[in-house]
Amino acid sequence: MKILHIRNIANVAYNLSLQQKKMGHEVRLFEITENYTSENTDISLNLPLKYSKKDIPRRFQIISKNLVEITLKEKFDIFHLHDAGIFPQDIDIPLFFKRFGKVVVHWHGSKLRNNGRIFGSKFADVEIVSTPDLLDYSPDAIWIPNCIPWHGLSKVNRNDDKIIIGHAPTNRFYKGTEYFLEAMAQLKKEYPNVDCLLIENKPHKEVMQLLQTCDIVVDSVGFYDKRQVGWYGVLTNEAQQMGIPCCTWIKPGLEPYLEEPSGIVNVTKDNLKQRLEELIRDENLRENLGRSGRKYVEKVHNNKVLCQKFLTLYKRTILK
Repeated sequence: MKILHIRNIANVAYNLSLQQKKMGHEVRLFEITENYTSENTDISLNLPLKYSKKDIPRRFQIISKNLVEITLKEKFDIFHLHDAGIFPQDIDIPLFFKRFGKVVVHWHGSKLRNNGRIFGSKFADVEIVSTPDLLDYSPDAIWIPNCIPWHGLSKVNRNDDKIIIGHAPTNRFYKGTEYFLEAMAQLKKEYPNVDCLLIENKPHKEVMQLLQTCDIVVDSVGFYDKRQVGWYGVLTNEAQQMGIPCCTWIKPGLEPYLEEPSGIVNVTKDNLKQRLEELIRDENLRENLGRSGRKYVEKVHNNKVLCQKFLTLYKRTILK
């Protein structure tokens, strides 16, 4: 099967393509914008994320030229569009992609939350969501957890009495960073051995190295804002692999989707200090949660199993 992934949001397309290639499929990854988190993209146009209106015609010309070139040359069976189409109103789905193959739209977040299923995306042959909250916006979609690369890293044994609590927000507002900092300020007064590690604007490799030194990781803090996802992110999975307990907000409507034991501590601005205090005081609790988290990510985010789910969907779509 020949598969073209468009965009590499949070490295999801890259991780999926690696497994698909191992299973003998021909896979290409087409990235449009500059993205420092992307790895080994087959084709990257490296267009700037921010641009003015006067840049739009030239930008669309570059995208169109390269897209037509690779599509006509390689003749794909599946176009796997991460966050739907490229052009306004996703018009490229019915006018271009549908002419050359089957279309899988894979929603990852804000585009669907903010705009809903706009015109062109409704022509997709199948829709997938990467987090269960997105089912509210696309009820007929299928939720498949993200493929997560196995980084092989473990928590570093520092041989000291410190308790390091890490937080690596991609966006301070959505991650509830102000509430994390408030809780940490209080905890540091009561527990002199507690340190706060705020990780921002660092290359991914350095982030991983810093996370390894942590005893506890806080991904996001719930503050009941509808703009919050209310589900765990890739940071949680990376900490889970290291055997480090991770705190994040799972909003009430999504709790049934979380397979337990997950090793995840559900936190809001109201209970964060209390939950962290429990973890600070109880080393056995931290170790047990760390073990549970590692098993969870091995099972729920197993690349081979998830890749097979995608391929089953592809085949079903082709046979329609």
